[in-house]
Amino acid sequence: MELIAIDGLAGTGKSTLAKSLAARLGLNYLDTGATFRMMAWAALSSKANLENEAEVMTTTDAALITFEEGRCFVDGTEVTEAIRTDAISFAASKIAVFPRLRERLLWWQRRWVADHGDCVVEGRDMTSVVFPDAAVKIFLVADPQVRAMRHPEATADRIAERDKRDSERAVAPVQKVPGAVEIDTTSLTVEEVEGLVVDLWEKHKSSRRGIGETSNGFRI
Repeated sequence: MELIAIDGLAGTGKSTLAKSLAARLGLNYLDTGATFRMMAWAALSSKANLENEAEVMTTTDAALITFEEGRCFVDGTEVTEAIRTDAISFAASKIAVFPRLRERLLWWQRRWVADHGDCVVEGRDMTSVVFPDAAVKIFLVADPQVRAMRHPEATADRIAERDKRDSERAVAPVQKVPGAVEIDTTSLTVEEVEGLVVDLWEKHKSSRRGIGETSNGFRI
C-alpha cells in the first residue's frame, strides 16, 4: 500500500488537487478534513458546546461516519453538501484541537486506507502524524489573499483565525515535515500542480523498480 499525502492550510488547493490526482492515477481518495467536518456537523446538530471536549465527545463517539467516492454520511444521512459551509468549517477547526477526537479519527483514517489500498490522502497532519511513511509527501502553500478568494463563503479574518488555530495547536499542528515537497499554488493552475505531483509519483514508482530515484525535500 502506497500513498500520496498532501498537507496545507485552508485554500491552498488540497482537495482539488487530491481529487484530480486520484482520478488521473486511478487511486482511491480520502479527504480527512471531511471526517472532522462530519464530526462538527454531528456536534452542531446535537447543540453540543464546541468549547467543551466532553460534550463534543459524547456526541461524536456515538456518530457513525462514512466516506465513499467523495460522498459523506453521518449515521446514514448524507451530509456531503451540508458540511461545506463556513459554519461547519469554523466548527471543525475548533473541535480539531481536542486530543480524544483526533485520536479517534486517526484510527478511523488509518483503517479506511488499510481497507482501500493505494490512496491520495489530504488534510492538515497527513505527513506529520497520520501517514508519516507516505511514498510522496506534499506541502501546499499559497498567498493568503488568493486563499481567501478560493473560499468566498469565508471571510479573511475567519481564514486567519483558522490558520492560527491550525498552526499553533498543541496536538498535530500544520507543518512541513522533512522530505516533503513544498509547492506554492498561488499562480499555478490545478493541471500544473497535478503535473508536478504526478512526476514525483512516477519517479517514486521508477525507483521502486530500480530505474530511478525518488525526488524529495525541495521547494517548487
